[in-house]
Formats: sequence, structure tokens, C-alpha cells
Amino acid sequence: MSNTSVSATLLDDAATLFIDGEWCTSEQTFKRFEPYGTDRLSGTFASATPAHVRRAYDAAEKAQPGWAATPAVQRANVLRRAADLLEARVETAARRLTADMGKAIRDARGEVLRSAAILRYYAGDLLQPSGETYPSADPETVLLTVEQPLGIVCAITPWNFPFAIPTWKIAPAVAFGNSVVWKPAEVASGSAVLLTEIFAEAGLPTGVLNLITGRGRSLSGSLTGDHRLAALTFTGSNGVGVRLREAVADRNVKVQLELGGKNPAIVLADAELEDAAVQVVRGAMLAAGQRCTATSRVYVQRPVATEFRELLLAQVNRLVVGNPYDEATDIGPMSSPEQRDTVVEYLRLAHEEGADILVGAKADGEGCFLEPTVLTGVAPSSRLVREEIFGPVLVLTEVEDFDEALAAANDTVFGLSASLFTSNISKAMQFVRRINSGLVHVNRETASVEPHVPFGGVKASSSMNREQGKAARTFFTTTKTVYLRSPN
Repeated sequence: MSNTSVSATLLDDAATLFIDGEWCTSEQTFKRFEPYGTDRLSGTFASATPAHVRRAYDAAEKAQPGWAATPAVQRANVLRRAADLLEARVETAARRLTADMGKAIRDARGEVLRSAAILRYYAGDLLQPSGETYPSADPETVLLTVEQPLGIVCAITPWNFPFAIPTWKIAPAVAFGNSVVWKPAEVASGSAVLLTEIFAEAGLPTGVLNLITGRGRSLSGSLTGDHRLAALTFTGSNGVGVRLREAVADRNVKVQLELGGKNPAIVLADAELEDAAVQVVRGAMLAAGQRCTATSRVYVQRPVATEFRELLLAQVNRLVVGNPYDEATDIGPMSSPEQRDTVVEYLRLAHEEGADILVGAKADGEGCFLEPTVLTGVAPSSRLVREEIFGPVLVLTEVEDFDEALAAANDTVFGLSASLFTSNISKAMQFVRRINSGLVHVNRETASVEPHVPFGGVKASSSMNREQGKAARTFFTTTKTVYLRSPN
């Protein structure tokens, strides 16, 4: 398939299931429409059945031993070629991503390039030292450990980062010798087809990656119920994550869950306020707030509250909301009418509770657009403070001091990402120690992450198995301890 025809033919005939190296159709299909102009068809996709899932597991089972036996250098070469192909097609991939979920084209392009960087990271990680040696009590014995793949991994991925999140799951899974059955969110099916084509063209052997498109609810039982499943990696809502974990709890299945967030930022009186306003708005509003790491609560120290609020609103008002294909646009539409309606319900709640709406809180009648919204005067017990909204909505609250801010920041069932803005190194170190969060930022937005370090949260935000960096190697491999003694 030529570089210029990526996905087009497949989307036309709905052959979007990739099983055992072949593109397949299904008797049932579903259509997706662009969130920018909801009458614009973005693709027709195959809706898989449990039989398709069984075939995918069959293919993964057949392919995995040979792939595991492939030298690490060769596996690294496949990932490197995939990165090259993705970079060569960055514009095609970015437009596909925008068509799927409405992300502004500049952000979409950045996400695709981030996916290429993730592929390159794991290509390099494959060539790093593996295993350890230990002293033995027996002088004739060499004692060592070796890393081995788990087997078949099921990856279930969300729609908000349709290239980056699948890549940071699939790349390490296959890098370390596993095969994968991948179920993307329906909204992200077009991006998933393109990414699968990239892996196949890069030389990933038949059956190592199998793509299943369709409704998650109708497929979750067959995805998690197969006895050959060795590991499950999921990013999405807390409710779905809990159900998936329960579905495999009676088996020795490794589970990696990345779930919701209600991420706070604290702005102290000694902070560089203009920079803090820029960082908070980036963290809260870009990608229309549809990031699990998005800033959703800000606690600002009272002596600078008025000044910070004005700087914050000035930054929000500079944002360009509109056509996601326009290079000048900062924020495109919400990912779907359903997601827009979910956030609109929270905006109605803000009106009902008498929140002070500083800016926004309106939905555009066309497409899936929502104005970036900043609220104040919201009670700590409000759902606006307690629940993940997953939209461009920020709650601003004044506090007396650092301790009050920290207590409020920690008062949540979530614990994914948190930020502190200060010029006081002592306060910064206290924050690092005392904040209940898996990701901690000082003078940075909550939504900024890099691929070579562990990613994950605490409390309801995550399972204990981190993603990315060396944590991915730990999750996608198992350790074998070897006692090696020569015969006398």
C-alpha cells in the first residue's frame, strides 16, 4: 500500500479488523462522523463479534513464540522503522486524528510525533542491559535472572490520545516479545487502522498485532475471558476499569489500569503569576480539557487571588476556539456529541448551584464546541469539584495558605497529577513529599508528561503497575531466576 493511500481503501469497505495479518470485514458495521461538522463522515468500520476476538487470540497465540525468539536487535529495528514511517506520514496521521476526535491540528501533529518518539525510545530500550547476576552460596553456581515476555497482552485504549496512548502500550508490549490483541475506542477507530498499518508495513510479523474494532460492551467478555490472556492494559474511565479488573481477578492475569483524575494546581503568593496563568490554562484547556492529566482545580493564595484571576482570564480569552484544521486554532470541538452533552450537564449544574461563571459555560449550536469555562464560588462538596468532567472547565478557589491549599488538593478520591507554583524551594519540597499524586509538577502544567519516565497515579487514578519508561519493561516481562552449575 502506498504512503498516500493510508487507510482510505480500508475505510471505504469497512475492512478494519486486522487479524492474523489480514484485513477483515464483519456483517455489522458502524459509522463515525467528525466532531467538527457532525454531518461529515469520518469512516465506516467493522463491528467485531466474539468470534473475531477468538480468531485474534488464535493468531496471537500462534505468532508469539516466534516473535519472542526473534533477537532484540531485530525487534528494535521494526520499532525504528515504524517511527520512520509515522514521521514520514505525520500530516496524514494528524488529519486522521483530528477527523476522529477533533483535536486541533497543531496538537494532533505533536501527538503523532510523540508516538514516533515513544517507538524510538523502546527501540533503544531493547538494547539496554537485561537481567541481573547475583553471588551464590555455591562457588560452582552462577546465579542470574533473565527477562521473558508474558505471552498475549490485551490492550484497550481510549479516544483522547488515539496515537500516543496505544503506542505507549503496544510498543513496549511487542518490544519485549509479547503479542497483542488491541481494542481501541470506537471514536478512535480511524487512527487505530492507520497505526496498525504502520506496524504491519514496518515488518511486525503476522499475528503479533491484531486489531479489533467495535463496541466495547459487546466485546469485553470475550476480550477478558480468553484463558490465553496473560496481561491486560487499559486506559479509560474508573467504572470500566473496575469491571475489567474484576473480570480477570480469578486468574493470574497482570493488570495495568490508568483511570481518572481531578488534578489540582496550587498558586502561592510568591509564584511568577503570569507564567503560572499560562501553565494552568494550557493544562486545563488544551485538547478541550479531554486529558486525564488536565488541570481541573486551582487553589490560589488570597493575597494574589485577584491579580492571578485577571491574568488567568486574559489567557483564556486569548485562546482560539474553532476549526481544528486551522493552524491558528488552539482548541477544537469536543470529541463527540455525547461527550459535549456530558460536559453541558456539568455546566447546567454550575448554573443551578449559583457558581460565579467568570468566562464561558456556553455550548455552540453547531458541531461539538464548548467555550473554555472558569468557575468560582463552588462548594468543596460540589460534583464540579469531586468528579472528573473531562472538558474545558476549571474551578478557581481562594485559600489562606499552603497548608489549606494542600489539604484541599488532597481531598479527592483521585491522585494522578498535581502542580505547585512557587519560588520557594522549601515549599516545593514539602509539596513533593505531601501531595497524594503519582505525577508531581513544580512550576509546570499538570498535563505535561515525557515517555521515558514512569506514568501513573495513586488512589482511584491507577493500579499499582506504572506505564512508560522502565516501568513498562517491568510490566510486560516476567523474571526467571536461573541457577547455572556445571556438572562435575
